[in-house]
Amino acid sequence: MSSETAAPAAPAPSGPTPRPPRRRPVRALLIVVVALAVLCCAAVGGIGWYFSGVATEVDHSPEYPISVLDAGNGTVTLPRTPYTERPGTWGLVWKDGGRAVLGPVTGGDTGKVVRTVTAAPRGAPAKGTPVAVDHWVYGGDPRTALGLDFQNVAYPSRLGPMPAWLVPGATMKGTWVIGVHGHNADKAETFRVMRAVHGLGLPMLSIAYRNDVGAPASPDGKNHLGDTEWNEVASAIAYARAHGATGIVLHGWSMGGEMVMTALRKDPALIRGVVLDSPVMDWAATLDMQGADRGLPGFVTGVARRIVQWRIGIDLGDYDQRRFAPRLKTPTLLFTTADDDTVDNGPSLEFAKAAPPGMVTHAPTAGGHTESWNVDPAAYERALTAFLTKVR
Repeated sequence: MSSETAAPAAPAPSGPTPRPPRRRPVRALLIVVVALAVLCCAAVGGIGWYFSGVATEVDHSPEYPISVLDAGNGTVTLPRTPYTERPGTWGLVWKDGGRAVLGPVTGGDTGKVVRTVTAAPRGAPAKGTPVAVDHWVYGGDPRTALGLDFQNVAYPSRLGPMPAWLVPGATMKGTWVIGVHGHNADKAETFRVMRAVHGLGLPMLSIAYRNDVGAPASPDGKNHLGDTEWNEVASAIAYARAHGATGIVLHGWSMGGEMVMTALRKDPALIRGVVLDSPVMDWAATLDMQGADRGLPGFVTGVARRIVQWRIGIDLGDYDQRRFAPRLKTPTLLFTTADDDTVDNGPSLEFAKAAPPGMVTHAPTAGGHTESWNVDPAAYERALTAFLTKVR
C-alpha cells in the first residue's frame, strides 16, 4: 500500500498584494497640461494675430457713436462726453456727407452740452441724427471747405498715379509744403493748415497714398505702417521738384509723421524743414501702449508685434526715430498733445531732447491725438507761420 506525502501549504501573504505603479493618472495629467499649454499658446497667438490685424487693417468706414439731442437757433445739443465738451474748434459729421463746424460751449448740464454751430453748408443735423465729433473740422475740397483755389492733380508713384490737391502759391518757384495724413485718414486732414500756408504764398500739395479712397491699393491690401507708404512721399517730392519746387517742407500727422521722417532719412537733400503733428516716432512703443489700453498683457503685445513684422515684412526697430535724432540736420517743428491715447508721446519727447540744440522746436498743447490745432487754432498757426517763415 503506497502512501503520498502532501506538499506543504504555501505561506499566507503577510500583507496586501503589491500593485503596479499607477501611471495612467500621471499620463492624463500630463496630457491635460500639454493641452492647456497648446490652448494658451493658441489663444495668445490668436489675440496677437487679431491685434496685428487691427494695426495693418485698411478701414475708411465712418462711425457715428452719438445722437443729436436737440438742434435749432444756431446751436446743437449733444450728450456730454469728453469729446463733446472739449473747448476749441471741431467738426460735426453725419451720414451722406453732412458736416457742420462747432463753436464754443454755451450751455448744458451733467448729461448734455450745448454748442454753437458756426457753419453748416448743408444745414444743421436734426434731432436724433447719429453724428460724430470730428477734429478734421472741414470736408469737401479746398474750394468748398476753405474758399481756396486748387487743382486736382496726380503724381506718379510705383503703384500708379496717386491723387493729390495742389493749392497754388504766389509763385510755383521756391519752397512747397507737402501735407501727409495719418493712418486710415484722408488728405482732408490737412485742411487745418492750408490757410496758414496759403497766407505765406507757398504752394501746398496734399497727397493721398496707397490704400486711400480713390488711390491704388497696396498689392496685399494691407497698411504697412509707413514701411512702403513713405515711397509716396518721395514720389510727391519728385513731382513738386518737377513743377518748380526748389525746397520742400514736409508736414505729417500721426503715421504721416513717421513717413515724413523716413523720407527725410532716405534723402534730405531738398527738404528745408519738417513739421510733425502727434507723430509716430517708435511703432513698438505705440503698439505697446495701444495693447495696454486694450488690457493685453505685455507678452501678448510682444507676440502681436512679432506677428506684425512677419505679416507685412517690416522691422519695427527701423522706425524708432530716436536713434537718428543726434544726426538731425533739418529744422523740425514738433506738436504733441497732453492726452494722446493713440500714439506714445515718450519717443517724441526723447527725440526732441536727443536732437542737436535748437534743431527741434517743441510745441506741447492740450487735447488728444492730432488735435493741437483744434484746441487753439490761432496759437498753432502762429507757430507754423513763424517756422515756415524761417525755413522757406
